[in-house]
Amino acid sequence: MEKRIYGVSELTREIRGLLEGKWPRLLVRGEISSLSRPGSGHLYFTLKDDRSQIACAFFKAQAVRCPFDLEEGQEVVILGRISVYEPRGSYQLIADAVEPVGQGALQLAFEQLKAKLEAEGLFDPAHKKTLPYLPKGIGIITSPTGAAIQDLLIILARRFPAVPILLYPSLVQGEGAAVMLTQAVKDLQGYQDQIDLIILGRGGGSLEDLWAFNDENLARAIFASTIPVISAVGHETDFTICDLVADLRAPTPSAAAELAVPNRADLLEGLAQLTRRLGLGWERKFNQTKQKLVGLERRLKSPQAVIEARAQRVDELGTRARRALLGRIGQVKHQLLLAENRLLFHHPKSRLTLSQERLGQLDRRLTQSAQLILEQKRQHLKEVSHVLQSVSPLSTLARGFSATKDQAGQLLKSVKQAKLGQKVEVHLTDGTLEAEIKGIKPGK
Repeated sequence: MEKRIYGVSELTREIRGLLEGKWPRLLVRGEISSLSRPGSGHLYFTLKDDRSQIACAFFKAQAVRCPFDLEEGQEVVILGRISVYEPRGSYQLIADAVEPVGQGALQLAFEQLKAKLEAEGLFDPAHKKTLPYLPKGIGIITSPTGAAIQDLLIILARRFPAVPILLYPSLVQGEGAAVMLTQAVKDLQGYQDQIDLIILGRGGGSLEDLWAFNDENLARAIFASTIPVISAVGHETDFTICDLVADLRAPTPSAAAELAVPNRADLLEGLAQLTRRLGLGWERKFNQTKQKLVGLERRLKSPQAVIEARAQRVDELGTRARRALLGRIGQVKHQLLLAENRLLFHHPKSRLTLSQERLGQLDRRLTQSAQLILEQKRQHLKEVSHVLQSVSPLSTLARGFSATKDQAGQLLKSVKQAKLGQKVEVHLTDGTLEAEIKGIKPGK
């Protein structure tokens, strides 16, 4: 019997068929390691325990439905199937769903998103906006058919019915709810001329029912809102990401309505109390003023006595004024006398006489100085002339010496510069001789 020979690809396909047929669906528990996130959106990692490991692939179509982020070292249970990656001939686990061990997937996703947004400062109290005391209008984002809207409208109408309400209907759970809620928050930013407060809420439910309010995009829209937002999701024990990022968290929609507007009856009662206090205050002030007037009336003197006292005071002030005026006149006279003396000193005629005397003095001093300088220069010139005369070539010639130059005017200082038959000029003290060299006798 001839033995069958398999090709590598053929053998790999048969192995793949056996494995996939044997384990079409199974649950595997292990720890994630070597997690890779390529740009395709697929996830690749190794699932291991203390003795073995297996390669895993979590393709994008299934991975996007996972509510939490996979992390290194995370212990999970994977629902999937065994397959073979033919190009490498290696078997792997194809994941269809992943659940964390010891904690629900949604709860883990909540904790991960909470930690991320908290690290970015979205929960920081410094970013919380102050709610208006009496809103000009309130935008409500919720289901138009739920119990939450009924509670909100009833309590708002009871507490302060004059505040306008703008309802933005939206899904509050299920697929598409988070997207609608996010868009609602963004759209209401365009109604700031009508509203200055937003209430975002719904009634209670399970973690799955409230999951739309744990959406990251919705949290960022609330944080970016320029209108203050009250989060009123679920019951008092329910907490969502929206509660943490909103400007105020209300435990229930009913509580949100009570926090949003003041109680009209309380305001009216307060106004009545203020009116009563104002009336009592005016009455007390009136009585105090009346008593003060009575006291002033008792202290008021006779008009004649007041007039006489004022007249005496006028006479006294007149006397003091006359004295002050005479003193001032004396001061002015003295100042005028001083000014007259200064004017006489600075009169042009006086100034001219002083200037002429000063000019005569300066002229005499200038003439003396010029004569002195001239005599000094003459003496210096004589000394310099004597020195120049002593070193002048003319003085040397006058003592019987002569100077010989060639026809180019070059002074002959040595017989080596002369040539036989060369015409030269012999300079004496009283003239020049033209000569011709007939012979040369070098010195010894």
